[in-house]
Amino acid sequence: MNKHIKWILEQYKAQKWFVLIMVVLTLLSSFVSIAFPYVFKEMLDLLKDILQFPQKYPEPMKAVYRIIKILFAIGLAQLVTGLYPGIRGWVNMRFEHSLRVLYFKHILTKDFSFFQKFRTGDIVTRLTDDLSDYPRVSWFLCSGIFRAFNSFSMIVFALVVMFSINVKLTLLSIAPLPFMMLIFYFTADKVYTNYNRNQQAISAINNQLEMSFSGIRIVKSFVSEEKYNRFFDIALAKRFKTEMSMVKLNAILSLIWQYIDYIAQIGVILFGGYLAVKGEITVGTFFLFYTYLSMMIYPLIDLPQLFVSGKQAFVNIDRLEEMKNYPTLNDEFKGHHKVKEFSTLSFENVSFQYPDKPSPVLKNVSFELGRGEKMLILGATGSGKTTIANLILGLLKANSGIIKINGKPINEIDIKSLRNIVAYVPQEPLLFGGSVKDNILFAVEQASEKDYQIAVKTSQLEDEIASFPDRDNTFVGNRGLSVSGGQKQRLTIARALIKKPQLLILDDITASLDAENEEKLWQALRENYPDISAIVISHRLSTLHYVDSVLFIDSQGYAHKGSHDYLVFNNQEYHDFLRDHLKQENEK
Repeated sequence: MNKHIKWILEQYKAQKWFVLIMVVLTLLSSFVSIAFPYVFKEMLDLLKDILQFPQKYPEPMKAVYRIIKILFAIGLAQLVTGLYPGIRGWVNMRFEHSLRVLYFKHILTKDFSFFQKFRTGDIVTRLTDDLSDYPRVSWFLCSGIFRAFNSFSMIVFALVVMFSINVKLTLLSIAPLPFMMLIFYFTADKVYTNYNRNQQAISAINNQLEMSFSGIRIVKSFVSEEKYNRFFDIALAKRFKTEMSMVKLNAILSLIWQYIDYIAQIGVILFGGYLAVKGEITVGTFFLFYTYLSMMIYPLIDLPQLFVSGKQAFVNIDRLEEMKNYPTLNDEFKGHHKVKEFSTLSFENVSFQYPDKPSPVLKNVSFELGRGEKMLILGATGSGKTTIANLILGLLKANSGIIKINGKPINEIDIKSLRNIVAYVPQEPLLFGGSVKDNILFAVEQASEKDYQIAVKTSQLEDEIASFPDRDNTFVGNRGLSVSGGQKQRLTIARALIKKPQLLILDDITASLDAENEEKLWQALRENYPDISAIVISHRLSTLHYVDSVLFIDSQGYAHKGSHDYLVFNNQEYHDFLRDHLKQENEK
């Protein structure tokens, strides 16, 4: 089965009752549309018979009234089917909503490599523009397919009636259909290619907008507005070109199909008029054929248009499925062993290399971290310190070696249970749109007021929150634009501590904390979270006073663990590293 057809059937299965309702309404709408001209034809022929052969109808008005009653019943049915387009639009929206929820859930499971390939603007485009309105996939799933089904059922109902009356005139009526299908056959690939290019151009525009607005402070500070205008003009010109190619192609196809059908309509009028004049068909029959042909103009266009819009929707489906099927590290961490308490973390000859790097960033790294131990990771910029944090969290997978939690290999552990007992404070603090309290409680559905206050106090936020206009209900803005760098950092620390983690990973947080606040933070951590284990990545040597051990990553990617005193006297590179950093700090 074609992969696109299979995908559509899966969506229909998820919305089966609404699809069934659409099938019933479509058939009812088609039947009512076809029945009205037929009943009117019967009325015309009846009136003609009554005038020509009055002796056959002793009570002619009874026959007329019977047909009028049928017409009236059909009119009432049309009131019901008049709701059909509105219901169809509502089901479009239902498909759009369900698909957006479905693919957003899949995106949330992806790791960093996914977000390196798919930029923010591209993802937003695929979850918005690729889903909504004509001829996108949610429109195609309901309106696109059921409009064509409505057209097909109308044509079938009409042809049944028409063939039963006059075969030659019927064949002339459907003559355009093979030509329309032939045109589509030769243009299908071009439609798919042009539409795919257009969607890529839209993604590029949204990427450009996202980068411009998220980095607006940098753009302004470097007076680079004109440069970004040029970038945007280039991207916009490409989108204009691809959209115009789509408009031209659709316009040409629609024009060809309309003229083919108009020619057939003229042929039916001439040939049907000739048969009516000769008396081979009645005036009612001629009216019926002319009416049916007028009604079938747009259905005959709708059928090949289904394939055109289908080709366009298939592009959207492929783009959504590309995101969904992109491999994620979650596929590698499918262990069933749940971690409830942290006791040990060990690296055994772990090596890691980024795909775009010529050599490994970490080589045969081995160390062990015990419960309650606080370890500082030191090393030059780019030496792999943050990589170790990402490996522990399962955000990266080691190329070789084994990472164990409580003696169990990490790939045998339920990764969610591990992340539940670990809290991570990243190097670049990220806040979400909402209040101070919303951001602190982000990862915890329910937390006691006591736990909340302890997290706030430990992260040195009490005085800051007291100074905010609405205290912890103060809106911080998207990405925390309304608070300082130090305040953002302390908010992310509070967000981590509210989880009451057993292992805390702090990635260079001291860059936004002065020495006084750092000291207060460590004192509060020891007081309020005495048993917590911690891994600290820092360039500030004063952090050495607050940890139990040091893991030094040398320039070759090898790791050396021990106390500060041990490494100073036994590792020359560590000794030189400290000397250079002390010199830099003194120069400042």
